Amino acid sequence: MEIEQLEIRDYLAQCPPLNRLDDATLDRIVSSLEITYARKGTSVLVKGDENHHLYLVRTGAVEVLDEKGILNAQLSDGDWFGYRSVLRGGKISLSINALEDSLFYMIPDQVFLDLVKQHAYIEGYFSEHKPLRLRHAMNEISMAEDSTLVSTHVGELVHGTPLCVDPTVSIREAAQMMRDATVTAMLVTDADRVVGIVTDRAFCTKVVAKGLDLDDSITTIMTADPMTISAHSQGARALLMMARHNIRHIPVLDDGKVVGMVTATDLIRQQSNSVIYLINEIRRANHIEELRSLSMQIPATMASLVKSSLTAYDIGHAISSIGEAIIRRLLEMTEEKLGPPPVPYAWIVAGSLARNEQAAHSDQDNALVLSDDYDADQHGTYFEQLSRSVVDGLNNCGYVYCPGDVMAINPKWRQPVKVWKQYFDQWIQHPQPKALMYTSIFFDLRCVYGEKPLLKGLQSYVLEQTRGNTIFLAHMAANAQQYHPPLGLFRNFVLEKAGAEEKALDMKKRGVMPVIDLARVYALSAGLSVLNTQERLEAAAKAGVLSTRGMEDLRDAFEFINTVRLQHQAFLIENGERPDNYVPPEQLSALERKHLKDAFGVVSDIQEAMGQRYQSGAFS
Repeated sequence: MEIEQLEIRDYLAQCPPLNRLDDATLDRIVSSLEITYARKGTSVLVKGDENHHLYLVRTGAVEVLDEKGILNAQLSDGDWFGYRSVLRGGKISLSINALEDSLFYMIPDQVFLDLVKQHAYIEGYFSEHKPLRLRHAMNEISMAEDSTLVSTHVGELVHGTPLCVDPTVSIREAAQMMRDATVTAMLVTDADRVVGIVTDRAFCTKVVAKGLDLDDSITTIMTADPMTISAHSQGARALLMMARHNIRHIPVLDDGKVVGMVTATDLIRQQSNSVIYLINEIRRANHIEELRSLSMQIPATMASLVKSSLTAYDIGHAISSIGEAIIRRLLEMTEEKLGPPPVPYAWIVAGSLARNEQAAHSDQDNALVLSDDYDADQHGTYFEQLSRSVVDGLNNCGYVYCPGDVMAINPKWRQPVKVWKQYFDQWIQHPQPKALMYTSIFFDLRCVYGEKPLLKGLQSYVLEQTRGNTIFLAHMAANAQQYHPPLGLFRNFVLEKAGAEEKALDMKKRGVMPVIDLARVYALSAGLSVLNTQERLEAAAKAGVLSTRGMEDLRDAFEFINTVRLQHQAFLIENGERPDNYVPPEQLSALERKHLKDAFGVVSDIQEAMGQRYQSGAFS
């Protein structure tokens, strides 16, 4: 092979998806390809003509125009085009013009089609359908580094045979058996089926605190039908289950039979930056300085989870569980100082924490829903002091004050249920810009401490008003389209649809938020109470307000965009910098650049479909 051909082969070996091919296959491609040149301003491919080559831009740049002559994309070094026409039999549907003097490598259609048939990852990369390309990409961008909890199965963490007892055993007998076996938990089984679990904590919180008879059956203090996990699951899955559900023991099953028990201690030994370790230490903290010190470990913990190749969905739940634990401990510490609350209350959070989608530290959004027995003159001082203590504590722990003052220290957001109902009535019946801003915040609420029924009743009241409310939903749909994903990435710039270019991609505002807003509208239209964006999309599909295919496409786009965002934040954290949402295009791999455009395209398509469905153009 001549020197020029060797140089071409080396270049192809750097271009996804050919970078996974062996040298012999690359040699065959090089021997078949042609080289062509186009001057600035000339046409490369013309809509309606025939094309029988896959093009790779070696140098220069081209623009892609759709059927209406509107800019679809700009491509430069390392980008491919022409594959759609080849896959469709040669008919060109998009016009390609040279923006600069450009050099292309042209691979004959038969060579390209053979590669597609022989290699599933090449077929996925060049699929005509954006969602399919996106699903392929999700398998390719993982930061799958050495992670013990990912590579370790739960069964490997099990030590010895678990202590199992019959439901007829008494509390006294069970306590003696746990003492003799020196274990912190036992399983209650019936015919090899796990019917309950009892931990050492139950003897304090249930037996002693309630003065139960020690001769009562162990079933009176067990947690019935506990969550279980397969011995073949990743250790990381067990960690997330414990963090999300506030548990420390999980029975391990193999083919439906109990083979052991995995504990929080087992998992903590496997990971230095453990979510469970942090939550456990937060619960034991007695001073704000301790909470602050533990909170400062959150960025490193998040970076560890990203490197473990966990999904953005799982990482969001894990990090949110830490933030929730800090709030709960602050409230417990404050109540210890102030005394018990004079009337029932629910401490509620909004935003990413409410949706279980937190990354590293963010500003806080919180409020208080008080019982209608609340009297400002009698009870106002208590809840003002409670709110100030917790909000200041959160700020001290890195969750900075909300710039929009959506916090419980603001009397407006510290109100009884009847006042909250009045707020929502006003927002829904008169959806003006400020009202829509508030609804975007307060339709994502979750109680993390206190009397959950207070919020549950309020949410039921609100969802009854939003379900099928066409005028309100049209306003919400228009509001959900205020942030549009960019057209794509061109060299080291973000290409906007209006023609402008930005130097960094705001992954939150231009990628994450549009999907969150879309999911919220779908949930409200069906009267769904779920909050997490992925879960909202799935519930919306089940309710019939979003197609299954649309749900899957949007869910995958959201996961891909969030994965790129979290990897960027993890990179900054590991380099000692503060994490942000602004990704410079030059830091993205060729695969990420290409498939981010697909993800943005999916979001744009569904934004447009929502606008048509709810006729939101009349209110935008």
